[in-house]
Amino acid sequence: MRIISVLPEHEAFANSYLLIDEETSEAVYIDPGYFLDNAVNAIKNSGARVKYLLLTHGHFDHILGAHAAKETLGAKIAIHPEDEKCLSSRLYSLMDTFDVDAEIFPEKADFYIIDGDVIEFGNSKLKVMHTPGHTPGGVCFISERDRVIFSGDTLFHSTAGRTDCIGGNFEELCASLKKLISLEGNYTVYPGHSIATDLDHERKRNFIIRRMK
Repeated sequence: MRIISVLPEHEAFANSYLLIDEETSEAVYIDPGYFLDNAVNAIKNSGARVKYLLLTHGHFDHILGAHAAKETLGAKIAIHPEDEKCLSSRLYSLMDTFDVDAEIFPEKADFYIIDGDVIEFGNSKLKVMHTPGHTPGGVCFISERDRVIFSGDTLFHSTAGRTDCIGGNFEELCASLKKLISLEGNYTVYPGHSIATDLDHERKRNFIIRRMK
């Protein structure tokens, strides 16, 4: 599986990731918070055929480009059912909270993803882990073969997602972090913001996880 990190063109938006099955060129695109030139060009230049738009959660900085990406690529949108309302709500997507001046399109998921689901594209697979806390429907996508985790806003380098916005719950976030660090062995972690990290580092150095012990 080839991973292309598509960094946001504006600091208010999230990291996006294009995951390509190298044998078939089928792909998934994680968290299209925007769908501007660098995202379009990254997909075009890769030669990938994007099958799914996978959303780690429903905040605006991760979903605002989903409509344009679906229209352009013909890909299907997938989100946890607890966060689907964010796709058409300025309140639950936090657009009102942060006074985001952008249009949100009434959109529904093409299918839901829940804990334990397996997303297949080409010969590659991602397992869904439900990790509420930052939002009720937050998920991580895990490739056991490639030993990588796409953690959205659940886990960051040396810290974790905030829980002081609508739908946030610190106790649930701690339970989700415990699930992640309980995975056997080490994984590279690609978060929704900031730089990549790995589970071994987070087990030892993460500010929130160390406070939980």
